[in-house]
Amino acid sequence: MRAGSKNLGLFVEASLRPRLKRLSSNLRNTEKRPEDADQIHDLRVAIRRFTQGLRIFKHLLKSSDVRKMRRRLRPVMSLCGTIRNCDIAHEVLRASHAAIPEDLQQRLARTRSAAGSDLTDLLQDSNLAQKTRDWDKWLRAEASPNQTITSTARRILIPLTKEFMEAGAGAANPESTPLEMHRFRLQGKRLRYTLEIFGPIVGPQWKQWIKRVRDLQEQLGAINDCVTTRDLIADPSGPSEDLLAAESALERLLKERIETFREYWNKHLGPQGRSSWLAQVEKIGRTA
Repeated sequence: MRAGSKNLGLFVEASLRPRLKRLSSNLRNTEKRPEDADQIHDLRVAIRRFTQGLRIFKHLLKSSDVRKMRRRLRPVMSLCGTIRNCDIAHEVLRASHAAIPEDLQQRLARTRSAAGSDLTDLLQDSNLAQKTRDWDKWLRAEASPNQTITSTARRILIPLTKEFMEAGAGAANPESTPLEMHRFRLQGKRLRYTLEIFGPIVGPQWKQWIKRVRDLQEQLGAINDCVTTRDLIADPSGPSEDLLAAESALERLLKERIETFREYWNKHLGPQGRSSWLAQVEKIGRTA
């Protein structure tokens, strides 16, 4: 369906159905190959893209159906997160040039194996991949004649972009914490996946916006990977000398990545950069 169509209901369905199809495919593939790190990543992205679509269009869909879909995906996302954290821990520790103690490798392997088994059982027992095919009928949107694609894009993108900018300015503050940066990262995901839906109708700059958000996501993701790995490798029984060395190496890498993020933000999204971006968003749907 053309992005410029005035039929908002059809636009919503045309936006959500391909995301649902991709989600169903990834659920089937993950059920077959839970050991595949790339497949786990693809499923997480598919869930995020689909659920963000549900979030921004929930006022046009039946609320009980939206709740059911999101509720059934939540435990899948949680287990995928555990698996992904174990996979990424090895990469982060190597990037920090830390030696990985044998007992830590075994602990990570056990955690990943258990989560992988739980994920396989969940997908098989719930038959979720098959059930998502029935969700297609839940994506029928009802919009009033005065609700257009453009007005909806403005109503959603303007506040979402402002929230993103405010969260980013806070995260880039020298006093900010990794938790604030993580919250900003989630804001970036929501904005990026929303831009993917509305992008073609907001003007030629939308691809540039997505690139900027993606660049920030990569840097914030690298920071969050350090924090997650640090928490994951902590040994409640008391750290060994090797583990203490690994934690120290992680802290150095974390500080480097935080500094890289702040430099990028100040260079590209200082007060002038943010003002310019917001001004362009405010023009969505308005003639010059």
